[in-house]
Amino acid sequence: ADYLDDVLFAWVDAQKASSRLPFVLIVPTAGLFLIGLFLQKFPQSRIGGVREVVESLQHHRGIVPMVRMLNVIMSGLVLAVGGSVGPEGPMVQLGALVGSQCGQFFRLSRRQLETLVRAGAAAGISSAFRSPAGGVLLTLEIFGARFNRDLTAVAIAAGIGYLVRTSILGDAYPFRPTVELDALPTFTMLVLVPLMGVLAAVAGHFFIWMFNRWKTVLPGSWPLWLRVTVGGAMVGTIGIWFPQVLSAGYSTIRQGVAGEIGFELFVVLLLMKMLATSITFGSGAVGGLFAPTLVIGALFGGAFGYGVKAILPGAIPQPALFVLLGMVVMFGSIVKGYWSGLLMVADMSGAYHQLLLPGVIAGGISYLISWELHDKSIFGMSLDPAGQAEEQRAERMDEPSVAARGSR
Repeated sequence: ADYLDDVLFAWVDAQKASSRLPFVLIVPTAGLFLIGLFLQKFPQSRIGGVREVVESLQHHRGIVPMVRMLNVIMSGLVLAVGGSVGPEGPMVQLGALVGSQCGQFFRLSRRQLETLVRAGAAAGISSAFRSPAGGVLLTLEIFGARFNRDLTAVAIAAGIGYLVRTSILGDAYPFRPTVELDALPTFTMLVLVPLMGVLAAVAGHFFIWMFNRWKTVLPGSWPLWLRVTVGGAMVGTIGIWFPQVLSAGYSTIRQGVAGEIGFELFVVLLLMKMLATSITFGSGAVGGLFAPTLVIGALFGGAFGYGVKAILPGAIPQPALFVLLGMVVMFGSIVKGYWSGLLMVADMSGAYHQLLLPGVIAGGISYLISWELHDKSIFGMSLDPAGQAEEQRAERMDEPSVAARGSR
């Protein structure tokens, strides 16, 4: 599905709007019509993705049923026909499914089974993002892993997943800049990079609001197949003029890093990608959210970088760096994956030295402010509920002592 996405994007993008009109309308509409029929006929195929893996760990002792394979297949088909989804969520689901099934076959203990589920998820993440370190960190930030002996198995699985993917496809650095990036000026690091983090938190909040709002736009009284079909037609209509919003959209990131997109188009595509993603999921289709988040981040970063460059040319000599930085800040704001987003983008671009310091600053600011704006990630989950519970218990324990001190 990911390969088909790249092939279709290259062909559609090369056509004029009038020439691609029949294709971008018929393929998403007809494809999602058939997918919608299947989703309605088999409700179990709607359940899957990152949230399902987390719930299996928190509430089902790490048991991921084999029927979740239906969701993986449907997600890949939505991606193939142009829905604004990504391949990473299904890959996480598939990795967790394999880990869970192996653990159940060998009758492992609950702790060992949960470790295998996290290891499978990490393998899926690292192969999808070409980032073993990012895969490990994402299991820490989202899937409840801890810095203990079990994390070793997670890391080994992530490393193997990365090696298998890159040895077969050879695309270890999909977003490598076409020119060598220089370090940012001090003024940019101290003023503009923090400002970008603040704006990214607001933009991420806006996207989450739009994403949730579209869940109620299409009438719930409509059958699921009709809602999914209408969603496909709407996304296809956007694709007539902006084919970059179709499917995962990684080609758009590569174009942005190569300097082939200007400020105005960055802004328009940012809004259109947010809309297309919200429509796709709001209609009831299934798929991964990591890729749309990264594309939205890259478009946000490009709009910020080129916008500031027009006003202060010396402050941002290479806007391509901000395309990469945008993915970091938006991943932290929307997914709540601050450290994992930073490492994944650095791994996919190879721009470690240029990206890590501004990523730590802007990503951290975006991440912290995002919690004040929305207390859950795009998946509808709070981060580290166990840690939050511990903090609440500590606060309750402190209350009597504070009162006692006040009485004295």
